Amino acid sequence: MEKIKSFFSAIWETILNKHDEGLFNTICLAVILALPLLVVVTLIFICCHCCWNRPGKRGQEPGKKGQKKKKKKKAEEDLWISAQPKLLQMEKRPSLPV
Repeated sequence: MEKIKSFFSAIWETILNKHDEGLFNTICLAVILALPLLVVVTLIFICCHCCWNRPGKRGQEPGKKGQKKKKKKKAEEDLWISAQPKLLQMEKRPSLPV
């Protein structure tokens, strides 16, 4: 218990010394100490998001468990942006007055 207390008191002394040296050191120290906390919070958020939004847990009918997703129909429009815009789209766009 004494080792843990001495460890945290040494960290606190380092923080106070850096604060006495200047504001820039205090800001850098705060950022360095906050990064691990930010990583932990982000990991918790991602894990909770993945667990709560897992497909198949809610709203799925029992008969649809083994059913695969339907293949894309040929009639559906491709969502890729073409390199050359269509002429009809260019004509429909209103021009701005200069």
